Amino acid sequence: MPPRYIVPAMSLRAQQQDRLNVALAAVTCGRLSHAASVTANRGQYCAHADEYGVKVTQARRSSSSQPAADGNRDPVLELWGAEMLALSSPLKEAARRSDPLERAKVAARTVRDHDLDALRVAYPDGGGLSADRDTVVLFGPRRGVLRRRVRLVRAALGELL
Repeated sequence: MPPRYIVPAMSLRAQQQDRLNVALAAVTCGRLSHAASVTANRGQYCAHADEYGVKVTQARRSSSSQPAADGNRDPVLELWGAEMLALSSPLKEAARRSDPLERAKVAARTVRDHDLDALRVAYPDGGGLSADRDTVVLFGPRRGVLRRRVRLVRAALGELL
């Protein structure tokens, strides 16, 4: 009888690289676009970065149709540091990427460069961005009585690269 070899679906080193990559994507996008918080998804990993740190969680494999809430998942990687998303640079005003088109371009490059499945960004002014492998949508802050958002940019990922 020939020996059986058990091949893991993903090596430990590859898993660690995926965790670090999704964390790096969240922090990079947040710093370049001056975001308040960023959530990046890649495969089974989800990274949430804000001004206090980055927490990477792993999706649980379950038979239920509803995914577990982010708060119920145990972190697989945590990086803490004051002002994680704050960009401290003497060229702060010149490097500021607050223009809607620039924010959309930063998100498109982040999705492409880090091979992300999804990216969600919240900005301090109340705006938001949602990106996936195909489309980037940027919304302005909620305004008016009905608190509706104005869509500032909607473009295919390839158009912004």
